[in-house]
Amino acid sequence: MSKKKDEPVVEETANLPVNIEDQIKKQLAAQKGQLGALPSNKIGLKNKEFTLPDGQKSPGPLECIVLDFAWFLVHYPGVYNSNNPQQPDCFAVGRENPEAEGGLKPSEAVKKPHGENCKECPKNQWKSALTGKGKACKNQRRLIVIPPNFSESTEPMTVYVSPQGLKNWDKYVSRLNNEQGVLPVQVVTAISFDPDQTYPLLKFNFIERHARVQEAWSLRERSQELLFREIETQEKAA
Repeated sequence: MSKKKDEPVVEETANLPVNIEDQIKKQLAAQKGQLGALPSNKIGLKNKEFTLPDGQKSPGPLECIVLDFAWFLVHYPGVYNSNNPQQPDCFAVGRENPEAEGGLKPSEAVKKPHGENCKECPKNQWKSALTGKGKACKNQRRLIVIPPNFSESTEPMTVYVSPQGLKNWDKYVSRLNNEQGVLPVQVVTAISFDPDQTYPLLKFNFIERHARVQEAWSLRERSQELLFREIETQEKAA
């Protein structure tokens, strides 16, 4: 029987290779190397000025809701130079306390970690820094924040609390817990710079509790990938 005029002609194609799944896996692995670094949505703190991801600048205070936070430890092989930024050679990110036994450990993405865990790592000991009496490994907190007038489509941003600011952050979180029985995600926080310091030392103050906890919690759950996002090391960049 002859085909109708407007009936499409289906051409025969070669059978798909049996090992197509293996080829897809190889292509996925290769594709990672073709992509640039994922956006961190980082809020800059240079010159004691908040610089939002869209370029807006403000001396602060920065009013926000802190959705979540985690430890972020990173080691750079040389002395910091803003004009010649380096790639780190080791880092760790997680909720575990780096000072606790069996606590925070270097990321599995690090090919040559400086230690099996952060507590005993020689680069995370006092006086291990190339200059001064501090640690060679930079102990920070990564905060995930959103503006108080957030919407469902709001993109969370990151703020990094420096080693010098850790006590301020920990005292603030403890105060929220002990005095009001709330988490940072339940309140509006004001982040400001300490006026008595020349470097950007962060301070945290309670403004008010907000009524959008359920919506904020939903964004908190969706922000976990950003909270625990890994960074590119020297080995990855090479």
